[in-house]
Amino acid sequence: NATEFNHILTEFNRVAIIYPHISFSLFHNDTEIYQLPPCPLRQRIVAIFGKSINTQLLPVEVKTGLVGISGFVGKPESARKQMHNQYFFVNGRYMRHPYFHKAVLQAFDRMLPAETSPSYFLSFQIDPSAIDVNIHPTKTEIKFENEQAIWAIILSGVKEALGKFNVVPGIDFDQAGAIEIPLLKGDM
Repeated sequence: NATEFNHILTEFNRVAIIYPHISFSLFHNDTEIYQLPPCPLRQRIVAIFGKSINTQLLPVEVKTGLVGISGFVGKPESARKQMHNQYFFVNGRYMRHPYFHKAVLQAFDRMLPAETSPSYFLSFQIDPSAIDVNIHPTKTEIKFENEQAIWAIILSGVKEALGKFNVVPGIDFDQAGAIEIPLLKGDM
């Protein structure tokens, strides 16, 4: 039945995206749906969602003492009305996180067409002791220590990705004479 297959496909995608270094194949009624060789993450996303997504992906890479975030966000013009192609992972596990979703949306502030939502494929690397995976029966909702700090890191990382690729109008990130922000003694 189509509904069952859609559930299988959803789970397959969640695992295949976060483990691009592993080969996967999927068959349905003796028909090969996917034959995915090991590859970099971008290639895996393209293999699953089609060639047209390749030009829409902007890399996100943030490393802090609290969390590492890597992956891709879609350009604003690729946003859709349905919430599709939105994937968060933590330490190799798929998760849903409405609060972090809002951080991604906030980074796109005033760039998205009304009532649309961007694609994202973001993976969090964090100390396992700083998360609780047992707050929901399906284990897809995860509680983080320092959620507000991580929210700000997501916002900053996605904004930087959009800015680097000149998606944000009127902001020059390479300007000479940029404002120096002095370090506070506690930041040393």
